Amino acid sequence: MKKLRRKLTRLSPFEIALLSILLPAGVVLFALAPVTYKDWADVFRPAALRWLTPYFQPGMVFNPPWLFPLLYPLALLPERLGAGLLMLLSLIMLSVYVGSPKKTLAVALAAPMATLFTLGQLDAVLLIALLLPAEWALPLLVIKPQGVFLAMLRRLTGRSAGVMAVVFGLSLAVWGFWWRNIIGFAPNQNVNVSLFPYTIILGLPLLYFGLKRRSDAMLCAASLCLAPYFMITSLLPAIAAFIKEVDDWRWWVLIIVVSWIYLLAMRGVF
Repeated sequence: MKKLRRKLTRLSPFEIALLSILLPAGVVLFALAPVTYKDWADVFRPAALRWLTPYFQPGMVFNPPWLFPLLYPLALLPERLGAGLLMLLSLIMLSVYVGSPKKTLAVALAAPMATLFTLGQLDAVLLIALLLPAEWALPLLVIKPQGVFLAMLRRLTGRSAGVMAVVFGLSLAVWGFWWRNIIGFAPNQNVNVSLFPYTIILGLPLLYFGLKRRSDAMLCAASLCLAPYFMITSLLPAIAAFIKEVDDWRWWVLIIVVSWIYLLAMRGVF
């Protein structure tokens, strides 16, 4: 984040003028894209508009409630305009995380990002969470933990646990025993691309070496291997972290191709 602030302060007047044109154009481009943004339209936006009672649609929302006040400003916009801005912000968050235009393009070409753009999903928020100081990361990482829950172990300190406890305590004061609205409802298995329990044999060594080498790529991959349920967009943190950590473009091409093969081999969500 400090690097981003330094870059912004070094922008020339021409670059600022160019961005003032390109950013609104990007929002319009995403808003007019021939996709449904189904998850934004059916799940996240309705819950954000009623952020004090986000679980009013039983079996639709499986995220902790503090997500929805964050989405409320976007939800106030017309549906597709809000979705377009969310997608542009997702692209910006990806770019900030990987720190390179080439790496941003590589991740954007992978299957998870394409699916995120199609459905209007939120997994790019997890990338910013991976950049944040440990004490602020946990509340954002638990928004969609399927592909990142083991990366939380690197960020589990006394201070981060304390902040998480405060956030959880405040959520009880505002939303009551909100998890009762999630327990008992099964996620949509039609979009589940997990190979659990067959991937446990891969997940355990990835967890060990991920903690030893402090590698988010390995820890996110281990999370996917040990998660009984996730959809294709949950691969985004693992792929983005891998491309962030590896500079050889040939590995980028391989991971992009493998992601599309994996999507096509499993039950698609397009």
